Amino acid sequence: MKIWYEHLFGKLDKQDIQVVKVWADPQPQEYEDALAQGFVQLDEGWQQVRAVRINISKFIDKAKEPKTDPDITAEKITGTEAKALMDQLALVYDSYIKHHGFTMLDPNPLNEIDATDVVWLYRLHEDLIGFSIWSVYGKCLDNWQMAWNYADFKLQLGKYSLWHEVHQASQMKYDWFYLGASYDRSCKWKSSIPGFEWWTGSKWSDDKDAYNSAIQKDIDFKIVF
Repeated sequence: MKIWYEHLFGKLDKQDIQVVKVWADPQPQEYEDALAQGFVQLDEGWQQVRAVRINISKFIDKAKEPKTDPDITAEKITGTEAKALMDQLALVYDSYIKHHGFTMLDPNPLNEIDATDVVWLYRLHEDLIGFSIWSVYGKCLDNWQMAWNYADFKLQLGKYSLWHEVHQASQMKYDWFYLGASYDRSCKWKSSIPGFEWWTGSKWSDDKDAYNSAIQKDIDFKIVF
């Protein structure tokens, strides 16, 4: 697996600062190993990040089922089938972006859905209210996007979808459920998940205090030159 570096910015005259992105070019047979070394697949390639994953067996042993509306249904489809529902997915994703005050990514993640990806659709009374996307690598899966419309906070669809999908992953005999890059305030909740582990840059750790300390640094960080 080739690893390479993108030197984005630096200062040397009065400060010693380097901002560098770390990339990898794994072969398909190395994808699972790349995930295990803290890389996630993006449009440009595989980037080294502070990642979070769930030990599926520990989650199954400890996690309680969140309460939600009994009329919510979950349907698993392929990435190819999801292409035909792009307008509906886009409406949900737009509501998700607006609720969190996020900036729409470019390229739009929905355009990155691959034919081999797994897409979960969540409906309430036939209305699509949420979705989740997996990419599968060997005995691992990367849940790289979940979104719902927050029409009713009491549905707890984020918590319910995670519980449902980890149980589905367990039945499919997967070992790890990856949750992608984990920075800033919106990712603090991940440390509360049973079976939580985070990539420190050199190893996987279950130290929640250290993870939350890293998240707080994200929140507090300001660039001053």
